[in-house]
Amino acid sequence: WENRHWGDSITSLLAYAPAGGIVSIRQQNSPFHCLSQTTDPAGCFIIVHGRWGSKPVTFASLYAPNIDDPLAVQKFFLKMAQYPSPWIVGGDFNCALDTVMDRSSSIPIIQTQKAKGIRTSMVECGLVDIWRHLHPATREYSHYSHAHKSFSCVDLFLISSSLVHRVKGCDFLLRYISDHSPVRIRVEAPEWRLDPQLLTRGECVGEIESAIQEFFHFNQPPASPPDAFKATIRGKIIALSSARKKSYQQRMSREGQKRNFIKIIRQKTERVASLQQDLNVLSSSKAERALLRTRSKFYARGDKAGKLLAWQLRREEADRHIPSIKLPDNTTSFVPGAINGAFQNYYSSLY
Repeated sequence: WENRHWGDSITSLLAYAPAGGIVSIRQQNSPFHCLSQTTDPAGCFIIVHGRWGSKPVTFASLYAPNIDDPLAVQKFFLKMAQYPSPWIVGGDFNCALDTVMDRSSSIPIIQTQKAKGIRTSMVECGLVDIWRHLHPATREYSHYSHAHKSFSCVDLFLISSSLVHRVKGCDFLLRYISDHSPVRIRVEAPEWRLDPQLLTRGECVGEIESAIQEFFHFNQPPASPPDAFKATIRGKIIALSSARKKSYQQRMSREGQKRNFIKIIRQKTERVASLQQDLNVLSSSKAERALLRTRSKFYARGDKAGKLLAWQLRREEADRHIPSIKLPDNTTSFVPGAINGAFQNYYSSLY
């Protein structure tokens, strides 16, 4: 692939077979732009995430072990799920998903645990076996097993259900240097569309006008092809759309944080009110027990004198006490005998 038609390549060698492995090659004029990638240390899969035109997409290539090992497949799908969809997965799965339609032998066999794990992951991730989807009643095989002397379909393309309408075809090619038939899938590239909201924003219109003026300043019309101008303006508009989308996502994130903060405050307020209510119930229960205890004490004493009666009598006695009196000679006396004598003379003179 090291020629003018092919660009970047990603290689992952098998740990147990250095002569084998997986390679992912990108054509130079492909609209795909790689953003991140992951390779398996054991050399079983490659995952590449990027932008296909203006749309995000994740490509993956898998070589499943030729043993019934469902854990290896689960590890791959868990790793792939960390990347955003849609997904396009192709490779040698080394098992038949349909034991009747995907095998030439008429001897019935049970479905392997690896095939069951693949089917379960397809349901969870929303993936579709696109060849079987396009050819539901066709028998075609990609591999011949000399050990079992039978053909089988083990090379598959699994794509997200959201991309099924873009698939124009999927077929097996002739075998040349491998015992597996190449699988070719033709997917319509997503069309780029101008976001009309950009034309309603004055700053975006100003930047587009500046980009147009700058392009024609350095590229005169006779020498500049129209495609170069379209590519330049489209790149500028895509950059503006990405910046606007990023700003929108940041605002949404801040609003989400505010909503979470308000929700936490409300939860704390409700918690404080609940604790206050529990405290009020406990205080009321304590006061109720004190009242019941007092009533039980009064009932047990009956008409017997107690401290409360003594306190009441002492208070009444203090209220009736006369500390001083004014005598007839206009003098004030504090002597108890003089006070008693004054009262005796007063009441004696009344009768």
